[in-house]
Amino acid sequence: MKLIFSIFLIFAVSLSSFGATDRVLEKDSGDNFSGDWARAYVQSIDSSTELTAISSYSEFKPGEILVIQGHDSRQQVIGFVEIFSIENQDTDRFTIKAKLIRHSKYALVQLGDVLYRMDFNAFHEEYKGSTELIMKNNDVTSSATYRPLVFMGLSVGETAQTLNSNEFLFNFLGYLDYGWSNKLLIGTVIPGNFLSAPNLHAKYKFYESESNIFSFSANYFQSPDTFEGVVNTTLYWDSVSSESVISHVNLSLAIATFDKSKNLTALKGAGTSSFQSGYEFVMDDWNRVLAGPSYNFENKSVGGYLSYMWIWDHTHALFGISTTDVSKLVYDLKEGYYLNFDLFWRY
Repeated sequence: MKLIFSIFLIFAVSLSSFGATDRVLEKDSGDNFSGDWARAYVQSIDSSTELTAISSYSEFKPGEILVIQGHDSRQQVIGFVEIFSIENQDTDRFTIKAKLIRHSKYALVQLGDVLYRMDFNAFHEEYKGSTELIMKNNDVTSSATYRPLVFMGLSVGETAQTLNSNEFLFNFLGYLDYGWSNKLLIGTVIPGNFLSAPNLHAKYKFYESESNIFSFSANYFQSPDTFEGVVNTTLYWDSVSSESVISHVNLSLAIATFDKSKNLTALKGAGTSSFQSGYEFVMDDWNRVLAGPSYNFENKSVGGYLSYMWIWDHTHALFGISTTDVSKLVYDLKEGYYLNFDLFWRY
């Protein structure tokens, strides 16, 4: 166990150092992108969803998404607006009308707050991690850093979220998801199709509000041992619990299974029925902590997971520990504890 802990510690420190360096460089490029001159200042709050801002910058366009930065001492990003009209009062003064599309419920838009463009493909220190400021599927294209999680690793499974249309997610073992639309994704584990285990899965998001998301998925694969078809269906529910916590619940039912499926309980949706709940903690730097329990109906055992996920523009690295049975204090994939590692990308 000391060896395992040492490996984990070295891995965590290395990733943290890499992320810090990478993000400092991105922040510099973000500053150059926005420019100190490209600013507008809130002059009036016109309604519960609209505001007026004044700017001397002439390049803002209707339809643009701008961030709102509080003018207090913290100077954090507190929301987003979309420009719907611009009027030129004189050669050096422009009146911008904008509608609020998202903001933190823990902050108020005030007179004097700053509106400006932000390069969403770069990390910005003032853009703190928050459930209210996660980019939705219909928002501007952005780094995966600011987007909701779709995948939490092979041993934990997926969330209720889906990919953007034409977006890909794939991990280092060949797990692949493709966004057929903003509500439907399809996927497969590529190596299995060449190793006597053809497989296919699909997930459809049928309800989404500001606080809750429900999805339904179906998963088929053929057992390489018995060549029998295995079918799982899963109902997903994601809900926003607070400004930094999202809860994930899923119920997976095995409609068709095979005798040795109990040996695959470390992989979600692999021929067994289970109930899993958990929490996603959004850190200030947009990395995530994932934790929660699970119950496997076939084995009648309580398991769980605890992981830390580093997120860069497209790369996700996850490391932690999982268990299929909390009562078995052994290192074993079938009925004990095991290290949980994953590396995947979104494009």
